[in-house]
Amino acid sequence: MSDYSFEQLVRQLFEATKQVDIALDELKSAAASIEEKYEPRTEFNRWRKSHEGKLWKQQQYKIQKGLCAICRQPIEFKGSHIDHKQPLSKYPQLALEPKNLRITCPDCNVSKGSKYTNYNLG
Repeated sequence: MSDYSFEQLVRQLFEATKQVDIALDELKSAAASIEEKYEPRTEFNRWRKSHEGKLWKQQQYKIQKGLCAICRQPIEFKGSHIDHKQPLSKYPQLALEPKNLRITCPDCNVSKGSKYTNYNLG
């Protein structure tokens, strides 16, 4: 085998490696898009905006008699938050579990952050 053949093989190897790297980057990008689509927060936000999510919120608001599940103060329906009792960041499998959801005022939900609170009006 001559040096020239070896050089050709090395060039072909480098070119093939570049093509594999490009394909791998495309696969990583596709995987990231799929993961993002099914990431718990994304799924929850999609559900919250759906007809089913809006209906759940209306029904839960009535069950809670228009009161925040944490501070128990009256809240307006518009602007109220759907809160995860067990935080989404720690329990992603409960993202759409109705028993893990409740309506809160924005202040309580934001101040609660990713802590678990056991208060529940409904």
